[in-house]
Amino acid sequence: MTNVAYSYMRFSNPNQASGDSRRRQLAMAEKYAAEHHLKLDKYLSFRDLGVSAFRSKNAKEGALRAFLEAIEHNLVPPHSYLLVESLDRLSRDRILAAQALFLQIIQAGVTIVTLTDQRSYSMDSINQNPLDLIVSLVVLMRANEESEMKSRRIRAAFEVMRSRLSEKPWTARCPGWLRLDKTTGRFSIVEERAEVVRRIFRESLAGVGRETIARHLNEECIPLFGQGNQRGKLWQKGLIRHFLYTPAVVGTLVPFISEWTDGVQRFRPQEPVKGYFPAIIDKADWDRVQAGRAAWVSHYRCDVPKTGRANLLTRLSRCPFCDRLMILLHGGKPNWRYYQCRQAFSGTGCSDRWVRYPEIEELLTIGIRQVIRSCPRPVLTSDARSHQLTYIRQRLRALRERRDSMISEHDRLRLSNRPVRAARQAVESEIEALLAQRRRLRTDRPKWLDVTLSARLEKLLAITTAAPLDRHALSAMFRSLFSKVVIDWTRDRLVFHWQHGGESSVRVNMQPQRSVSNPRRADRRRFEPGQTAPPLPIAAR
Repeated sequence: MTNVAYSYMRFSNPNQASGDSRRRQLAMAEKYAAEHHLKLDKYLSFRDLGVSAFRSKNAKEGALRAFLEAIEHNLVPPHSYLLVESLDRLSRDRILAAQALFLQIIQAGVTIVTLTDQRSYSMDSINQNPLDLIVSLVVLMRANEESEMKSRRIRAAFEVMRSRLSEKPWTARCPGWLRLDKTTGRFSIVEERAEVVRRIFRESLAGVGRETIARHLNEECIPLFGQGNQRGKLWQKGLIRHFLYTPAVVGTLVPFISEWTDGVQRFRPQEPVKGYFPAIIDKADWDRVQAGRAAWVSHYRCDVPKTGRANLLTRLSRCPFCDRLMILLHGGKPNWRYYQCRQAFSGTGCSDRWVRYPEIEELLTIGIRQVIRSCPRPVLTSDARSHQLTYIRQRLRALRERRDSMISEHDRLRLSNRPVRAARQAVESEIEALLAQRRRLRTDRPKWLDVTLSARLEKLLAITTAAPLDRHALSAMFRSLFSKVVIDWTRDRLVFHWQHGGESSVRVNMQPQRSVSNPRRADRRRFEPGQTAPPLPIAAR
């Protein structure tokens, strides 16, 4: 029987995708598989393109994590091969974490092959020649030392650049209302953009809210500028908040350095550099805005940690017409919570209908079993199905031999104690479960209930039935299961788009809805469902 080989490809910088790294690694894997008569599984090739292995990100959430899960659930047959260019493609983490990952793979019966030196690592090779384990440790240690050295050099270079910030800018990156003059090496003000920022400050000091300011800018088709705000193609409350509270408007730069604490990257602010940018807002006006913000935070206790996430479908809820995010509007009353399309909220199109949220949350908590029952089964490839059937056949053979041995010993001794009976019952129950699983695989060949999906659904049910309800954990579980949830208020249903593929819908009562009838907004333009205003112009950098 021909052994199966899997190719794992990784490089840290996304710019390497346009170079020779991808072609070189793939060509080496194909050549090795052909020379050693291995079947290279191209369907399950694992690629982490632009993913670093210095902090084991590829093993925690990348394609290597998917390969480890495939091993855990017996989708990778025994005596398989994992082809990598070098061991530093697997991990550049510290030696204990890198060694644990290395041993986890080979202890599962998978042989790791490094294509640069044609060296293979497996349980048999390491048991026969323990020096192979020392060689692997040396390679992993060297990979970590190289990454540590690069990190120290880059950090030292940034320290030197930060020490010279008062002399010259260290990069052309700047706020959207500025531009770097390359001839003088100084920042210059783009007046038409700076005037938009000054207008935001004037309206804020006059008592106009951030949402209203963003809506006015959208309705007047004021061009966008800056960096991240162009993703939404419209002015939003978060961008207005950034302009009001960033010290860059008064010419101050706050540099940051990154630190890793318990495997989490955190950014720590450094000493502010005053006068780095040219100021466009008077310092007294900026201080008045900050004082108003502090008073608001103190009065409404905004600095108190939130006990739970209000919107369970954060970053998931979508409009059925324009596929934009739907935002949650809430007031002082507990039952006053509504979904509205982001475009309608910003005054740039789509229906301004308000859809009730309490009934949706009731379905996502109390009625979660309806959502679980509607989950479509993931499609299993023929290769993965054959691997699973092979594992079941081998496991059944071992269990039946163990059962026959127990029966023969029991007949010879004519008595049995309680632990022996419990062990025999455990073997019988496992045999019955494997037979049922094999029957399902054979009769329902195109689809089957994936074990990882089943585990996530069981965890979802456990979270929703626990008391008290952990809203943060429930929202995170929804994001791991769904790619988006369409709130189809015209048909009173939620359409779930699952991460593993497929859709399902569940009916939910969203009545009564609300239509906006505010006399102060009677002059605003109304849009039909799905209708949008012309896109806002985006100022070129």
